[in-house]
Amino acid sequence: ILIIGLGSIGSRHLKIIKQLRPEININLLRRKESIENNLEKLANKIFYDKKDALKENLDGVIIASPSSMHINQAINFLDLNIPIFIEKPISNNLEDYLEFKKLAETKNAKILVGYVLRYSKILNEYRRLIKENIIGKQIYVDIKYSSFLPDWRKNINYKNSVSSNYNLGGGALLELSHELDYANWLFGPFSEIKAIRNNTKQLEIDVEDIVKIIAINKNRCLINIHLDFSSKITERYCCLNGSKGFIKLDFMNNKISSKLSADKGIKSYKIESNYNDMYIYQMEHFFKCIENNIKPLITLEESAEIMRMITLCKSSPLN
Repeated sequence: ILIIGLGSIGSRHLKIIKQLRPEININLLRRKESIENNLEKLANKIFYDKKDALKENLDGVIIASPSSMHINQAINFLDLNIPIFIEKPISNNLEDYLEFKKLAETKNAKILVGYVLRYSKILNEYRRLIKENIIGKQIYVDIKYSSFLPDWRKNINYKNSVSSNYNLGGGALLELSHELDYANWLFGPFSEIKAIRNNTKQLEIDVEDIVKIIAINKNRCLINIHLDFSSKITERYCCLNGSKGFIKLDFMNNKISSKLSADKGIKSYKIESNYNDMYIYQMEHFFKCIENNIKPLITLEESAEIMRMITLCKSSPLN
């Protein structure tokens, strides 16, 4: 396996592979000016030139670099006929993405996109409940993810991170696009989308730190999505309101709550799961794509809708 990029997510993938399958050889492709990472010692080889990395007998590649680099890097591996795992979002540019998608399809490439929440136990349980249609007609959905960017990564100046830099594909919209993916998975596709992006200036960065998105689907259910990384209070939830009550997913407490017309009070229960579990399930799935030739769970076709949503939201001016 070749891993491109050894930031926070690349490091996580490296540790998980070593934990799950210590017999697998892992190569790294890094920039010479990259910050030294003590996890490098877990790799078999480290390359600083893609030509050298391509000479290896690869079975799969994981692209965990900034989103602005994903497409240009992925193109190099299409002719190898190996599964390619591209971290989310697949690109920060719709035109580049569409060209890559067309090229990848002509080569019948196997691409897995890294929207890891799809492997979450609690999100899959929530989806099962929604499919049971216990709340009647879906009326509106409230989705929120608030956090504080300076607290994300220890020992790293957040102002120098990918998240804070426009040219690297930063900003709340792209960095927190997991919410867009699962919103589309549960309630999409959407016929109308509008957004407001705002840079509060409190973080002293050149990208939006707050995004408000309003969308509506074919059943006229209204979806409200709030994304920010400028809040001192961390919240992450999805609440579906229907004609017979509501179902709420609380990611922070691994809890699902519901209140239906016939209920006397709010019912709730927890889903026992470790945060790292979904990353493990995702990597196990990638191994199956390599070894058992199965279809990736999240494909280029599905990610096309997320890129469309992102592009529509980015078309609104940054306030």
